[in-house]
Amino acid sequence: MDIDHDLDIDIKDGVYSPSDDTFLLLEIMDLDGDENVLEIGCGSGFISLHCALKGCKVMSVDLSRKAIENTLYNANRNGLDIDTAVMDMFSGLSGRWDVIIFNPPYLPNENGLEFDHRWDGGERGDEALTRFLSEAQKYLKEEGYVYTVFSDRAPLENIEALIDKRYILLRTRSKTFSFETIYAVKLKKGNEN
Repeated sequence: MDIDHDLDIDIKDGVYSPSDDTFLLLEIMDLDGDENVLEIGCGSGFISLHCALKGCKVMSVDLSRKAIENTLYNANRNGLDIDTAVMDMFSGLSGRWDVIIFNPPYLPNENGLEFDHRWDGGERGDEALTRFLSEAQKYLKEEGYVYTVFSDRAPLENIEALIDKRYILLRTRSKTFSFETIYAVKLKKGNEN
């Protein structure tokens, strides 16, 4: 998907700022523009804005009220229409989507210390992604797709096993840094085990 660097984006304090994982996720996405898109954990709305710019009907949800306000602010700045809701992942949602996107917090918090929710992936680093992958199928249309990202700092074998059990892996892209490798994946609905 083309990344529009001309979007007028303002990132409020305490809201996740687009980073390498965001851009990697956008690079792997291919949308026609007529899809119904659900973005879980929208942060500043950067990915949602790109989907809306492409012509998609977008619903953005986040646990953080500040993130939802930031997404709406950025949508208005760019003349884009995005539906939003403050909610915990799929809680309170009904219906099915053509595309579901999630850029989860994926850094391990091994000591259980108070950690910024934008990065806290739980003790192993895969808790948010595991929950998402376990629930997303129920909200995905039959020919729908999931786009998500994760890090090798979390236990890859757990993530790969869950993907193999419930989804069909269509595409992977990765980027390596000195301290981690991040992976963006495109998944298709598979078995509902």
